[in-house]
Amino acid sequence: MIFTDHSKIRSQQRGVKRDVVTFIYKYGKKVPVKGNSQKYFVNKRRLNSIKFIESDFIKKNDQSILNTAIVCQGKVVITIMKINKKVNWN
Repeated sequence: MIFTDHSKIRSQQRGVKRDVVTFIYKYGKKVPVKGNSQKYFVNKRRLNSIKFIESDFIKKNDQSILNTAIVCQGKVVITIMKINKKVNWN
């Protein structure tokens, strides 16, 4: 994965570690957004379905995983955002 300067700044501002971003990219649900990009996030249902694969990592970072979404274009991370309210992305 390649992190843009913008995504590095946003991850520092929001306190999101790179391994959490990589986890979301690997296991998260992908939703298309404007342009050629995709938004990745992990909801509770998805987290429960994969908790046996990466159980130690999920126990340490579950809140950060559930409250973070990333926008990527291919393997390039464009930005990282916190999810503040209930999201209904199909």
